[in-house]
Amino acid sequence: MGLLDTETGKRRLLTVEIPVVEKYNEGRDPEYRIRLARVGGTLVLSYALKPGHNLYQIETRLLSSYPTVPPESRVITPLKHCPHLLEGQTLCLWRQGSTRTTSRWDPSRFTCIFAVQAAWRWLACYEIWHETGEWPLPEAK
Repeated sequence: MGLLDTETGKRRLLTVEIPVVEKYNEGRDPEYRIRLARVGGTLVLSYALKPGHNLYQIETRLLSSYPTVPPESRVITPLKHCPHLLEGQTLCLWRQGSTRTTSRWDPSRFTCIFAVQAAWRWLACYEIWHETGEWPLPEAK
């Protein structure tokens, strides 16, 4: 049972996640609005981000274990491999293999929009890395 199958999950979607996506989309150019789709037990957010010079197509997946487990964001637009890019062009946004107390993800404070903002920040770092060869933020430990 997951986010889309349980009453608790549905309640979170209706009272927290969907309203915050609608607020994010308000007044935004249609190309940059988040589109939602259900794929099995997963809710997929599709959107475009332009942190600098390039436009990127992104998918953020809210898995059935969301919000306990953080969203997974991946870039659809082909990228040059870098040390902070995981398999399948998944972004390294959260501390991999961390516990809930040591993770950057806090389900009591963050919504799916936090993942969108984290993806924007990651892409901004990627563009800097692409130009300089150095990742501008400290490593997750």
